[in-house]
Amino acid sequence: MNPVDIAGFMPFFIALCGIGMYFLTKIFPLNLRHWCGTLTGFVLFAVFCLLLSVLFQHEAYPTISYIGLTGGLLVTGIGAVAAWASAGTLDPRGPVQFYYPLFLFALAGAMAVGFATDLFTIFVLVELSAIPVYALCAYQYQTDPSALSAAMKYLLQGVMGTLTALLGVALLFVEGHTLSISLLPAALAGADPRIILFAALLILIGYGVKLGIVPLHTWLPDAYARAPVGVTAIMVGPTKIGVLIAMVLSLSALPAGGTLSWTLGIVVTFFAVVTMTAGNLLALNQTDLRYILSYSSVAQMGYILLGFGIGLIYNLPLGFVAGLYYAIAYAMMKSGAFFATDAFSRDAGSFRVSAMAGLGARHPLLGISMVVFIFGLIGVPFTSGFLGKLLLEQAGMVTSMAGGVVLALILALNSALSLGYYIPVLSTLLFCGPDRDTCPVNPKPLPLTVVSAVVFLALVTFYFGLFPESFDWISSAAGQIFIGGVP
Repeated sequence: MNPVDIAGFMPFFIALCGIGMYFLTKIFPLNLRHWCGTLTGFVLFAVFCLLLSVLFQHEAYPTISYIGLTGGLLVTGIGAVAAWASAGTLDPRGPVQFYYPLFLFALAGAMAVGFATDLFTIFVLVELSAIPVYALCAYQYQTDPSALSAAMKYLLQGVMGTLTALLGVALLFVEGHTLSISLLPAALAGADPRIILFAALLILIGYGVKLGIVPLHTWLPDAYARAPVGVTAIMVGPTKIGVLIAMVLSLSALPAGGTLSWTLGIVVTFFAVVTMTAGNLLALNQTDLRYILSYSSVAQMGYILLGFGIGLIYNLPLGFVAGLYYAIAYAMMKSGAFFATDAFSRDAGSFRVSAMAGLGARHPLLGISMVVFIFGLIGVPFTSGFLGKLLLEQAGMVTSMAGGVVLALILALNSALSLGYYIPVLSTLLFCGPDRDTCPVNPKPLPLTVVSAVVFLALVTFYFGLFPESFDWISSAAGQIFIGGVP
């Protein structure tokens, strides 16, 4: 078995480890259960290293799935960090024996999406990834009853999205008599373009529910805020990248001729503009840092979709590269920001921004890391967020057309709008107000696993921004999701 085949087997291996983790957690006494998170992190890290080694050997394997490896690296990388951090945040007296198996099942489904070769398998894998997350969102329902309602809201809207996407896949099968990604473009060449467009819109809307595009985003803030922070980390990163890959792979199986690509691009761009603008506006009035980051995540998805929309409208591969790169950068920055928020709340005893005054200065490693994440989300130079937004702006400007330039300006205006809630957060975290009594004098010790996870993600955010040439394989991955293939 060559390394490429081994990489494709890894999702199944991760799922098997989830089964094994259930029995290990049942066996371990309470005082040793935190080691299950560490062990889960090491398993995911080992898979990450394997995928990385396969990527380094890409020249020896011309049929390598760059999109599968890209998704796999993000899933296992952030998954390993989230598992490591969870070891210090979960109560060992809780149902930990269900947490890590469901955690691994969700990652296995998200990772497998990129290696799938037909639309129905992609659909099934997205659901295999989503179902464990529905349960994990309600993990803390005994201490936080609102977690159950958040999970139910996500479940109900997720099921509606599932049925919508499935209907779109079914229409493509009726028209093309196959669901193979490689065969569908030719099989659909003579089909009714109106039916193909309708099916594509159903797939876009169905998967758009899980991506949290406006107006299908109402489940997202509560789910992100009420889930355990480790679960939130895999929701903003691994499972979301899995759904994003599922959506763009499904659309890449459509025929490239005619106006289909242009029409889909217009729809995607419309959702992107509405999503980024609404997300930023809704974040302005929040006082809970979890909800600020959640609505910011809605806006960030708009930025990501903008790249794909520009790529579709102008037949521009750079748009896909920009969208995919920013999706990866966003996953790292936002996961780190949620981890830092959870750590600050442990000291402050609250998630309200006002209760965290001065905590960034009292916990300098966390404070500096949070500055890096927020600077990256704003788009400050030397961070991965800056490079991602630069690529998106370049994709819009390089079209040399009014529409592309306008989209680039809309992105810039939304980035400026986000300063309205990011700057007050930074100001509160780093400085005390005039009432010195609100500032912590003796900060509480924080779990080392969480602090180390936050610092690591901050360093990676910097590395991505300083050495983008290390990730030229992202361009190859974007080429595999271009509608109808690489032009």
